[in-house]
Amino acid sequence: MSKSNTIVAADVTERLRSDIVLGALRPGEWLRQIDLQDRYRCTRASARSALATLAAGQMVEHVPNRGFRVVQPSAEVRAQITEVRLMLELPAAEAIVASATAQDVARIRAAAEAFEMGVDVLPYPKMCALNHAFHRALVTPLVNGLLADTINDLRERDLPGDWSSWSVGTNVRRSSQDHLDMAKAVATRDADALRDVTRRHLTRWQDPS
Repeated sequence: MSKSNTIVAADVTERLRSDIVLGALRPGEWLRQIDLQDRYRCTRASARSALATLAAGQMVEHVPNRGFRVVQPSAEVRAQITEVRLMLELPAAEAIVASATAQDVARIRAAAEAFEMGVDVLPYPKMCALNHAFHRALVTPLVNGLLADTINDLRERDLPGDWSSWSVGTNVRRSSQDHLDMAKAVATRDADALRDVTRRHLTRWQDPS
């Protein structure tokens, strides 16, 4: 494959990943190569490469004799992802509050407030984009870029599982309150509070009552 085709394939992969993360493509939705070619105006080879890359990252799955579809994480897989996220994100709270600049604090607060303003107003894909922006902003202060990237990657793998929980308005409002509480914890340099709300935020899907 030429260098130019490699770049095109990488671009298609990121656009497909973004559409899954932001809710434009739903869990269980079939991803036909011809549809991806039309959607992203790309070659068949680029569409196939994107599907293979995201299948390796477990954001899509290959069903023998049927094709590819957006993955729907099982409860077992979601529990495993949550366990690993807790291992990473709870200790990371100390580093976030210690390293956050005034600009970081303002960016995190603005992202939390934007999500809050969208509750009960904006459709799911737009709320998903705002949620994505908030969590990206939250880990921006981390000096360890690999840690931030790993946290983001695990969260994105888990996002398709949020479809069912976000169908209930109460859960979206609870998520919004968590975001506001996280922003406040960073602003006040309260690592304990950030850890507590992070644990609550990550495990709520297991006990939504």
